[in-house]
Amino acid sequence: MASPSKDKSMEYDRQMYKKPEKPKNHLAGRVNKFQEKVNQTQAPPPPEITSIHHQPDMDYNILNEIKHVHQLIKDNGQQGDYAIQIKFGELIPIYGSAQIDKLTEVLAIARKNGYINYNLNDFLRQDRDEDIYVKLIKTPY
Repeated sequence: MASPSKDKSMEYDRQMYKKPEKPKNHLAGRVNKFQEKVNQTQAPPPPEITSIHHQPDMDYNILNEIKHVHQLIKDNGQQGDYAIQIKFGELIPIYGSAQIDKLTEVLAIARKNGYINYNLNDFLRQDRDEDIYVKLIKTPY
């Protein structure tokens, strides 16, 4: 039989040379928490793809006015440098003398959308110089 001192020494040896415990794996818990957060949050909407050729939608009435002004310039204008053009002063009586503000608004929107062109600095002056040439660039049809 083993002596009591030998049993104590064996017990001491077992504790001394005990295999180290494996560290607890906290990664699985972290992955689960991350997965819960991912499931709770919603994915952002995909970015809107716009083309350089995309033009913003215009109001139907404004587009009709642009078409009307375009047709007036085409019918009453003269062939200029690479484009049909008309003087602003000649366009006023054709469009209607009482609607000058509406005409300037339509011309500004048409210029913004690339249908016509004119020298903006001359056009913005208060006297609205009637010698400004309004040129057609593209057809709004």
